[in-house]
Amino acid sequence: APKLNRPEVQAACEDFSNIIGTLADCTIYKGTLSSGVEIAVTCPTATYSKDWSRCSEFYFRKK
Repeated sequence: APKLNRPEVQAACEDFSNIIGTLADCTIYKGTLSSGVEIAVTCPTATYSKDWSRCSEFYFRKK
């Protein structure tokens, strides 16, 4: 699967404002790449601000 950097993912997900679901340990965001491809991005839930660095790695898949 292709990899995107954080700024690309952040732009695709409109600054992480498009939440499409939540689980106990992550939030799922919908995004659209500049090519028009829709993606789903999961980010582990950060309980504490020190855990936010865990969100720097994103896993996504084509919708």
